[in-house]
Amino acid sequence: MRATARTRTEACTPEPSTTSSDEEDKGEPVQGQTVGNLPSALKGVVSVSSSASFEEAFTKMRLNGYSQLPVLSGPRNLRGAVTWESIARARYSDPEAPFSEAIVAAHAVSYAEHLIDVLPDLERFGFLLVKDQTNQIAGIITVADVAAEYGATARPFLLIGDLDRQLRRVISEGLDLTEVITLCDPDGRRKLSAFDQLSYGDYQQILGNQEQWDKLGWPLDRKSFIARLDELREIRNELMHFNDKDKAGDSAIPMLRNMIELLREHGG
Repeated sequence: MRATARTRTEACTPEPSTTSSDEEDKGEPVQGQTVGNLPSALKGVVSVSSSASFEEAFTKMRLNGYSQLPVLSGPRNLRGAVTWESIARARYSDPEAPFSEAIVAAHAVSYAEHLIDVLPDLERFGFLLVKDQTNQIAGIITVADVAAEYGATARPFLLIGDLDRQLRRVISEGLDLTEVITLCDPDGRRKLSAFDQLSYGDYQQILGNQEQWDKLGWPLDRKSFIARLDELREIRNELMHFNDKDKAGDSAIPMLRNMIELLREHGG
């Protein structure tokens, strides 16, 4: 199948926000991936008509590395599709079979549909044609496309999880829990009682505190470190809400990896 940072000046500038990410995200709707988020969804399609020949379909599939071709009668009229399997079956049943015998059912979905909602149809058909805002067939998605997309999305998710573990580790191993609770939950409303209850916003507040920072004894500049934590907080929030694919995707990976390596090196 076809596989298809906000700089911050330190002088006269307030410390990055230490608002708990839990509080920050409260009430904000989480957006899901849509079909149109897949790179191949609106990239265009190579198609054939119902009056095409086996040779035309074969050539187009080989030249483009496709495993299927939509059969269209005009840009909005989906007649079906041909696949290597359907061609082989038609020719096996009758070597003289007309091209129409190789056409099988195909399913089209809107680019605006949630990706998770079309997965059953994708599993059933193996591929889906995608309609754009004008209802034209504008692309195709396959199981391989979805696997590649979720694989790419998973990388920053995994790094965000590792960053969270590293921050919690250096704080729990280097600082006093009572002092941390006093700093993050002074009125006791959150009922903090363990390091594993801390949020990303808490990590910022703790490490942004000069007294707690000094106790770690790191030969690092606190303001630069906290500024980067704040950038990563924004990336984390964008990732969780699928608001900015580029910012929360591959472009963020080096930043995440560098921070994780720094924490491993100086966090013991």
